[in-house]
Amino acid sequence: MARAPRLTLITVLAITLAMLVSCGTCSPAPFITSITPSSATAAGSQFLMTVNGNNFRHDSVVSWNGFSVVTTFVSSHQLVASITATDIHEPGTVLVSVFNPPEDSTTSVSATTCSGKTSNAVSFAISP
Repeated sequence: MARAPRLTLITVLAITLAMLVSCGTCSPAPFITSITPSSATAAGSQFLMTVNGNNFRHDSVVSWNGFSVVTTFVSSHQLVASITATDIHEPGTVLVSVFNPPEDSTTSVSATTCSGKTSNAVSFAISP
């Protein structure tokens, strides 16, 4: 009798491992390595900011202090964000991050719903 529960546990573990390794896995979170420029003067003009890193997708969005900004996908390693004059109106520090929205991955073996993922935050300085 003790063998049946053990066999069931091993079967469940094998199925779980197979699902984790299958094609239904989620992509990794984005990661920022640098931003250019990394600072600006308050009340300055609008500009384009280049965000370099890894795991960017066509639907990735740059976040400026928690607010989405217009983002252009260049490659899986680079995005360009439009920063308006209003975004740099006041001196201070802004946190820049990248958000990859949720994705659905369906295969013949499994169906996985992946949650959205946010990158590390990088500081942007706005001087007086």
